[in-house]
Amino acid sequence: MASIKDLKKRIGSVKNTQQTTKAMKMVSAAKLRRAQDAIISNRPYAKAVGNLIEQMLGQPDADFESPLLDREGVESKDGTKKVLVLVVTSDRGLCAGFNSNLIRATQRWVRDNKSNYASITLAYLGKRGFDFFKTKNYTQGTYFQEAGGKVTFQKAKDVSTQLVQSYLDGQYDEVKIVFNEFKNAAAQLIRFEDFLPLRQNTAAKEGDDQASSGMVLVKPSPNAVLKALLEKHFNIQIFRVMLDSQAGEHGARMSAMENATKNAGEMIKRLTLVYNKQRQAGITKELLEIISGSESQKQ
Repeated sequence: MASIKDLKKRIGSVKNTQQTTKAMKMVSAAKLRRAQDAIISNRPYAKAVGNLIEQMLGQPDADFESPLLDREGVESKDGTKKVLVLVVTSDRGLCAGFNSNLIRATQRWVRDNKSNYASITLAYLGKRGFDFFKTKNYTQGTYFQEAGGKVTFQKAKDVSTQLVQSYLDGQYDEVKIVFNEFKNAAAQLIRFEDFLPLRQNTAAKEGDDQASSGMVLVKPSPNAVLKALLEKHFNIQIFRVMLDSQAGEHGARMSAMENATKNAGEMIKRLTLVYNKQRQAGITKELLEIISGSESQKQ
């Protein structure tokens, strides 16, 4: 059994840890508010761009051709295509299952789909995913280390440009993204999204109202509008994914630190109870010794 001195030292140590986790929770809460505002304001814009592309593709006089578009909208299942999967994790830990759940989902997806592709390459946006997969038996792609830290549109544009260029160069036939979509401070949803080629039936996101393909007046022309939209679309979608992941990370870390603070408080109560019992037992023992000594002096 631990001594009173050891218990007192351990209680002090747990209190220091509790102060640290409480401070980290407050920092994450402040960052979460900003990140949540950013993703909520960005989603309607990203959705509108996707809907506009869907609408332009549905115009009768739209004959725009681009290697970035796949009008058939059918995924490869013949095992002859090469796919790149961008794994989006955080750079830091202490955020509960935020990274580990996504990593396990990626492993399951690779295992379930390896027969559908000639090769599956993993690229990384976030240090935690890279550190895990670099030692495993997976085909390694680019680690976008420079895109870590605070999310900016320029970082998203740089990542998007490299992904699009690798697709146009024929290195990959498809590009997909796996990331944590922010729902609320306590929940994130792991999503696998098609990034390239842009399929007509997925230009508007799942669950959104499908854009109307009715007759509308387009100036200067559907083809010109499509070209301009495509130049923006991929940058915007990577930016949205990065904002989603950033908000989810802060939410997961805030929840993790809140639980850690609560657990530390419970541990302090348990240790204090043991400390008080041992202290009381020590005092009782000393009193008995004093009484015994006093009685022996009387005899």
